[in-house]
Amino acid sequence: MDLVIRAVILGLVGSVLCLVIRKNSPEMGLVLALAVTLLMVGLGMELVSAIVDFLEALHDAAGLSPALLSPLLRTVGIAIITRLASDICKDAGQSAIASAVELAGTVAALYIALPLMQTVFQMIGGLL
Repeated sequence: MDLVIRAVILGLVGSVLCLVIRKNSPEMGLVLALAVTLLMVGLGMELVSAIVDFLEALHDAAGLSPALLSPLLRTVGIAIITRLASDICKDAGQSAIASAVELAGTVAALYIALPLMQTVFQMIGGLL
């Protein structure tokens, strides 16, 4: 809960400062937005170890292969990074670049998930 409160405060203060700074210097407003975004990501990274611990416990308890869980975790990471980068591009007024970032993220997520999809396809083939 403490993390959420810190993130909300950082986000609100950063947003207000960006609005004030953008009036005089749009470039500095963008730089400040990037800095606040990186700080927010740093706050979120505190929780990653708990998620990894849970996935390891799930792996041990269910006997799941790491080949099944790794693509899932990587795909979620790609989605988060892509969303952040796209939103920053949109804030900078570059919607075409934002769309290209989203497309690249989608293709990367599909590529990372390809081994998982191949495994599912093989399982379905074995049932037929």
